[in-house]
Order: sequence, then C-alpha cells, then structure tokens
Amino acid sequence: MRNLYIAGICLLFLASCGSNKKSAGADSSDSAQTAQMESPVAGPTEFFLTHDSIGPVHVGEQIAQLPEAVANLYDVVLPTETPDAMAYTYLLADVPQFTIYDFMEGKVDVIALEGNARAVSTPDGQIRVGDEFSKVLALKGVESEWESLDDTGIWYWKWNGLYFGVDESGISEKLGEALCNGQKPPRAADFTPDVKIGYIATGLPF
Repeated sequence: MRNLYIAGICLLFLASCGSNKKSAGADSSDSAQTAQMESPVAGPTEFFLTHDSIGPVHVGEQIAQLPEAVANLYDVVLPTETPDAMAYTYLLADVPQFTIYDFMEGKVDVIALEGNARAVSTPDGQIRVGDEFSKVLALKGVESEWESLDDTGIWYWKWNGLYFGVDESGISEKLGEALCNGQKPPRAADFTPDVKIGYIATGLPF
C-alpha cells in the first residue's frame, strides 16, 4: 500500500505537476464529534507542533484518552478512513488545525498540520504550511531524506524530528522529476519563491 502511495505521488508529478492536497476530514462532516465549550475560554493561545506533540496531544497516546476539546486548540473532531490509517482532523471554529493518523492501533502515530492555522516555532521564526519552501531549506541542521519502497519514492526534508514536504500544486515539471529522483535531492536553485510548503508533520501518513 505504501508503494502504491508513493508511486501515485510521482505519477501525479510527472503527468500533471501535482494537484491540491485535501484535508483528511474534508468529507466527513456527518460524522463530526463535537464538544461543547464555554466562551470565552481560558488557557494558552499559541500551540506549536513539535517532533512529538501539539499542546496536550502526544505521539504514542491512546486516541480514546485525548480531551474532547482543548481551549484555543480544537473543539470538533472529524474521523475519516484512509487506505493506510484512520485520520482524525481537529478543528477550531470550523477551521482545520491538525490531523492525527492512527495506523489501526488506536494510538496517535502521526500529527500533521492542516492549512496555516498552526505553525512550527524555529530560531528563524514561525513556519507554516503555505510558506515558501526556501524557509525550510534555510533552517540550520535541516536534512533531505528519501522515502522509498522498491523503485519509487519522493524527497522530504527533516528538521528537529519534523517532516516537511513540497506542495505539489503548480510546481515545474523539472522540480517534480527531481523530487522523484532518488539519486540526489533537488538543488536549492530549483526552489523558486512560488514553491510552497505542503506538508509539516511528525511523520508520514503511510
């Protein structure tokens, strides 16, 4: 299944240079689990994604034990089945904040940011989905990592335990081919200002 996932990404790059990534919970409004919260609410107003958590949500934690709502972080959960995992998208005031991927063990396996509502805090400032990918390349200690199975794969970048991926919508054919070439990662010169961050997470959703 992982092989099919990666192969599909590369075919998408080479055939059409990508398409918009959709939220895991975009089509699951009928199965929303909504928690009632008082307003205004007290508590932290800023929550940043780290290598193992966002606020009180930690990798490895049982999903059944997570709070139904967290002030200023989420108040609705939308569950969705994917080919490789159960996905739970967490929203605040109807705005997606992050998605949890559970590889069928009832645990938080991966936490991925949704849209630009949340960020990663770095020494160079906050980084969000939709920012220029050059911000990732400029991070001290960032490393490219080839994710493969058999003869297919795609490049991600890792910093402080977090994964960063390119937004495939609208990228050039040259960059799309480079992202799927396991011999070497794309050159920094390939990342023009219109190349954006499309994925920030503690791991990969497959």
